[in-house]
Amino acid sequence: MIPEEKDNLYDAVVVGGGPAGLTAALYLARARYRVVVVEKERFGGQIAITDEVVNYPGVMRASGAELTDTMRRQAESFGAEFMLAEVTSLELAGDVKLVKTSKGDLACLSVLLATGASPRRLGFPGEEEFRGRGVAYCATCDGEFFEGKEVFVVGGGFAAAEESVFLTRYAKHVTVLVRGDDFSCAPAAAEEAKANPKIDVLYNTQVVEAGGDSALRYLRYRNSKTGGEHEYRA
Repeated sequence: MIPEEKDNLYDAVVVGGGPAGLTAALYLARARYRVVVVEKERFGGQIAITDEVVNYPGVMRASGAELTDTMRRQAESFGAEFMLAEVTSLELAGDVKLVKTSKGDLACLSVLLATGASPRRLGFPGEEEFRGRGVAYCATCDGEFFEGKEVFVVGGGFAAAEESVFLTRYAKHVTVLVRGDDFSCAPAAAEEAKANPKIDVLYNTQVVEAGGDSALRYLRYRNSKTGGEHEYRA
């Protein structure tokens, strides 16, 4: 955190505490620039909620939290500072910039935006609770962890069609829950998913609830036309 006695002028303020922001802070701090990383949620970004990372160069196996904690400590060892706060506005005119946050203003000579991205939440009960423990947002990142399992893909766009096909490399079976009457993506992508023998598609279907204990154990979903509910238990 920022020592109160230091003058509040930074060479750089990095907005976003994911791998990109942490890497920028590492390089800047090692080059003897005064830098602070501002993150509103958790340091580490999306990868921090990944249970196991096995495809990061130079790291055989680690949790996302372990990996990004190492990144942060490495940047910190060179003098990078960290602040948990929400950036509310930027004033970039002039040589000295102003980064306004929920914990006060930061004056700096440069601003680096490394805000990353967040997956769109669907909002069903259990989604947040089991994020990283059965609820995932990236098939290419987490697909191998579903080896031999029944997997549900929620959505009817291009990503849902493409990732359902990708998941058949690992999953025993994939069920796609599409909210509307059909896929909303390009017909070629939709047809590839429909033609795959390991994929079933349920239309007019939405998730009602996901639940379990230490991991995701069941999924309940409803047909919006008939009102009928079904539950799958692992």
